[in-house]
Amino acid sequence: MIVLGIIHLEKYREWIESLGYDREWIVQSTQAEIYRRMVVESSKAGMFSLPLTYDSYLVVINAVGVREFKEFISKISDEVPVTPKTYVGLGSSYPEAMRNLKILKDEEVGNEIEETVAVHLDLNGYCRLVESKGFHYAENLINTTLRRVRRISIKNGGLAYYAGGDNIICFIPCRNLEVFLRNVRMRGLKAGVGIASKPRDALTLAAEALRKIRIGKCGSKVLVISSNNAGVSK
Repeated sequence: MIVLGIIHLEKYREWIESLGYDREWIVQSTQAEIYRRMVVESSKAGMFSLPLTYDSYLVVINAVGVREFKEFISKISDEVPVTPKTYVGLGSSYPEAMRNLKILKDEEVGNEIEETVAVHLDLNGYCRLVESKGFHYAENLINTTLRRVRRISIKNGGLAYYAGGDNIICFIPCRNLEVFLRNVRMRGLKAGVGIASKPRDALTLAAEALRKIRIGKCGSKVLVISSNNAGVSK
């Protein structure tokens, strides 16, 4: 079972319009600060936050639990300019969990929560591309890659998130990991995969796996590290 949270900032447009016309710098800086607080506070609980439309944020909860999600919401509620409305979704995949969103109540989530699988994808030779062909070419390449990875992630019950630079982070149901990696066809990419109960721990292991690939400690372009065992190359 996948557990996701959504935070939607109500009356966000009204808040923006209340700022007058010389407002875009205020909007962008406020959004950046809200996102920073989301990431920092959710990570303290072992979760991971990412923006959807900047008036909505997705939180990967999984084994962390709804109670901790509620505590996280209470910490950030006073720091956003409008009222946050919260939802929790359950499903056998990430898209299904997003379709099953309900307004946050006191119901308890069952115990059949699967481990979080985080895939940290990295584009090979990105810095060399920037130097040799320019930022525009490199940006187009990462955008093309991101669209492909997102499409394959959704097809395999997951979600993909652009993490800046040449980095793409995916969350994939454990049962679909091998198919996802095979469908991505790792040409031009490296993948560090982390598996753990909490999203933050899975991302930590994924970063560790990617680092080992980069420095040559792994002879493969894919390395899986689980909290339960040593790394496995694929």
